[in-house]
Amino acid sequence: MTKLIGDLFEGSIDIVGDIHGEIDALRLLLWHLGYDKQGNHPEDRRLVFLGDLVDRGPDSPAVVELVKRLVESGRAQCVLGNHELNLLRGDPKDGNEWFTMPDQPGRYPCVPVTNTQKIEFIEFLQELPLALQRDDLRAVHACWNSDAVKQLSEPNCPGTVLGVYELFEPGLEADCRYAETIELRLTQVLADEDKKPDMNRELANHDVACQMGNPVKVMTSGEETIADEPFLAGGKWRMVARQKWWEAYADDQAVVVGHYWRHFGEPRPGKKYKDGPDLFEGIEPHHWMGKRNKVYCVDFSVGHRHKARAGGLSEKAFRLAALRWPEKRVVHDDGGWFEIVDDE
Repeated sequence: MTKLIGDLFEGSIDIVGDIHGEIDALRLLLWHLGYDKQGNHPEDRRLVFLGDLVDRGPDSPAVVELVKRLVESGRAQCVLGNHELNLLRGDPKDGNEWFTMPDQPGRYPCVPVTNTQKIEFIEFLQELPLALQRDDLRAVHACWNSDAVKQLSEPNCPGTVLGVYELFEPGLEADCRYAETIELRLTQVLADEDKKPDMNRELANHDVACQMGNPVKVMTSGEETIADEPFLAGGKWRMVARQKWWEAYADDQAVVVGHYWRHFGEPRPGKKYKDGPDLFEGIEPHHWMGKRNKVYCVDFSVGHRHKARAGGLSEKAFRLAALRWPEKRVVHDDGGWFEIVDDE
């Protein structure tokens, strides 16, 4: 039985943000951090991965293989991200064709999974916790939500991520009430990305209720609310937007997350109405966030490198990063680093 809120390693650790199949960036980052190919470190440091290991990058299977080996050897821990949750659910999404449809050409050039790997990966992913914590620190893919954590810690809570997910997911009867709006969403998936649809508040209310009513969704993809206007993300038009949940976070432990596509000194890519509101507007990359400056996002958008390659652009704006703890130093896959402003 999986402990959904697990115990975080004690001692010095390096917390790695979203990788999204960028195996070369991962290998380079681990080298800059001082790890050998077996995951050993001369100072006996260990690794913590924040999920979203996969999708869109050139070799998701290699990333999972590497992280799996490090976890199984005791040199690393990993929490589940929303992209891994999609794989467990067998849910086809933009960028996961390497796993859900490996025999078909996908939108992104990438190595497909083999049948043997698929079985092994599912066994590995279904054992991952949703979050890790210790006295001074918490690690979660998207959001530390006290209500969700309480639900996941109840004695009668199912002992698997999929069991919890299905327990809180609305049934067919509820979805039938929104049949018309769900059909609208399907047509919007195929819509011209330059033609923004009208706002549909019924659909938005449905999506918010489904998101906020499921603790697995909250922990892996964050808190959401109705958007100011529709926007494109993940290959479809969306009418709900991510919230800055960290503005209400008031606990003593620091929280490190990925998920939110931070950028380092570069403009965000894409067209108008692309990717939704910028949650980091006005926040420097080396600063903590939130009510008590206790939350830090270490996802520096390496998952956008496929866009740079496709357009013949530099990949330097999109980096893989790790937060060294307790030093509070962020190291990027190009070897650059900076100290983050103290949270006290």
